Amino acid sequence: MSGETRTASSTAALTPRELAIGLAAGAVVVAIWTAFLLVSRAGVLGPLLPTDIAGLRLSVAVLAAAPIAWRYGLAGLSLARAALLVATAGLGFPLLAYWGFAFAPAAHASIMMTSTLPLWTALLARLVLGEPLGGRRLLSLALIVAGISALASGLEEAPPGAWRGDLLFAAASLSWAVFTIAARAWKVPPLAAAGVVGLGAGLVYLPPWLLLLPKGIAAASWPELLFQGIYHGLLAFLLAFVAYTRCVAALGPGPTTMLTALVPGLGALLAVPILGEPLSLEAVAGLTFVTAGMLATVAGLRTGRPA
Repeated sequence: MSGETRTASSTAALTPRELAIGLAAGAVVVAIWTAFLLVSRAGVLGPLLPTDIAGLRLSVAVLAAAPIAWRYGLAGLSLARAALLVATAGLGFPLLAYWGFAFAPAAHASIMMTSTLPLWTALLARLVLGEPLGGRRLLSLALIVAGISALASGLEEAPPGAWRGDLLFAAASLSWAVFTIAARAWKVPPLAAAGVVGLGAGLVYLPPWLLLLPKGIAAASWPELLFQGIYHGLLAFLLAFVAYTRCVAALGPGPTTMLTALVPGLGALLAVPILGEPLSLEAVAGLTFVTAGMLATVAGLRTGRPA
């Protein structure tokens, strides 16, 4: 990225309006991503395959994204840049995540996917955008690393093959981090990005899924299919996608992914009554560290007139 882009991204101050919009958008993302951990895990425990959930997601997403793409087109993106957004946010993240849920429980996803996102993003923001890693940001990252370690030590004995899911979750997190940095650097409008990613990913994935890949949708009920399609296609993709991109535009990649550090705690707490997954004292300690890291980031946000 150019030096001008790095300077602008690191020196521009937040207006009170942008701070409020960024935090509100972040709250929407936290709520939807927390449910994503539970809904995705529950989905693959039934008759649906990970590829089916991705197909249902993109079947709904492509219908929602088509009129947006018609309105905005590529929004000034080159074909190569549009392809990168589609490959990371549209295909890489959901496919890797859904396959991860087939091997590992939601608690593993909280650790290896959601909690590692701030780490991947901070590293890429430093390398690509030149954003600093000093002071409060380092404290936040250190607290999140401590939380990840405590969460990992508090997990029950992992099921066979769970390490495969852990690797897939980490790869999904990296894929989303790449999208985060690219969307910020290229200043892609949230709706335009949703149109490009939703339509592009649907056109690439749906034909081979329908024609070639094995499917378990015949064994699933219509309410299950509708729920998975609407949740993943409209909420987890479109609404969360627009809210996340808007949060990145307002607060920046680092603070945005720090806000999502709330997701592991909420997901782990809700997994106890919904999925029957245990929550140990070590996990509670880890969640406390992760939440403290998120709060340190939010407390460091300052408002003022743009530079």
